[in-house]
Amino acid sequence: MASVTVVVPVYNMERLVARCFDSILAQTCPDWEAILVDDGSTDGSGRICDKYAQKDSRFRVLHKPNGGVCSARNAGLAAVRTPYAVLMDQDDMLSPVALEAALKAQQAHPDCLVTFCHTEDRRQLQESLPSASDEHFYASRQVGHLYNHTPLVPPWCKLYPMEFLRRHNLRFDETQKDGYEDRPFLRQYLAAFWTENPEGLVCNLACPLYFWERENEASVSRRSDKPLKQAHFEMFDGLLQDAVHLYHAPLLSLQYIMLEYIQTIAFGLSCLPEDRRQAALDEFARLDAYRRMVEYFPRARFYSVFYVPFRLRRARLIARLSQGRLANDAFYWRLYKLGRLLHPFWRDWKGIDAIPAE
Repeated sequence: MASVTVVVPVYNMERLVARCFDSILAQTCPDWEAILVDDGSTDGSGRICDKYAQKDSRFRVLHKPNGGVCSARNAGLAAVRTPYAVLMDQDDMLSPVALEAALKAQQAHPDCLVTFCHTEDRRQLQESLPSASDEHFYASRQVGHLYNHTPLVPPWCKLYPMEFLRRHNLRFDETQKDGYEDRPFLRQYLAAFWTENPEGLVCNLACPLYFWERENEASVSRRSDKPLKQAHFEMFDGLLQDAVHLYHAPLLSLQYIMLEYIQTIAFGLSCLPEDRRQAALDEFARLDAYRRMVEYFPRARFYSVFYVPFRLRRARLIARLSQGRLANDAFYWRLYKLGRLLHPFWRDWKGIDAIPAE
């Protein structure tokens, strides 16, 4: 029996799926299976999946009605017959040594959660096995540093023990279809991992074994219309609460989690119709999660240009700053510098991550 299954949700990506499948075929570890979940594609993607299955019996194809990427991942994981699974996105690629390296690290450190790093440049994919010096270990109190140094949130770049997933009934939330579906799953996985074994470690292979296709305009993560929902607060706040109360992570080490948190909320607000933004912000401001988000920045003395607009509930300014950040315009940077001058007590965020977890 094979050792590891690669699960790939596929939907209307005939231009790039063959590249993804070829990277699986190129693995130095021959002991794999791949489950290609055709999620109701209307282009030629499903036929390409069938072609690879005809060419190599290690590929299996599931054709299902369209239900979204979470539904496809759940269907693929439910069909896994191997001890371990790796998740991929259909437009991405694996290094030829990725599966061999992950399995080798898991064998050497059986009680660890094994993760590995990614690159956005195909030419940087590592083609040799990592050495022991590439193995970096993180305890629960270092979850902030883990978030900063590894692709912790995405479902890819991880070796999942199937027995653990099944025992804890870990599944993707199929109601999430706006590109943020990975955070609730990640939070549940970490909570189960560290609740079961408080002294457990994450072993991250600090070398690029996965290529993430950032430039695919059709990707859900590239959508520019993700209006703010209460679920966005809940998914980030849940991770914050766990980091502080379950893992006892130092506040300052959570800087990038919180920076992404407040920027995501600002972006979601900017995606709402202009005449709805202030009412929506006032409604969300009644959430305890909103209060905890805003309070983090002065407590940690960590600067964000969005802190004061959120504290004062200025929806128009928040939306303008979010648009300016994405456009890298002068207005954004003027406000950014002004905020730092007016609040000299903020820590200099550069180099903060060099502070070790206490």
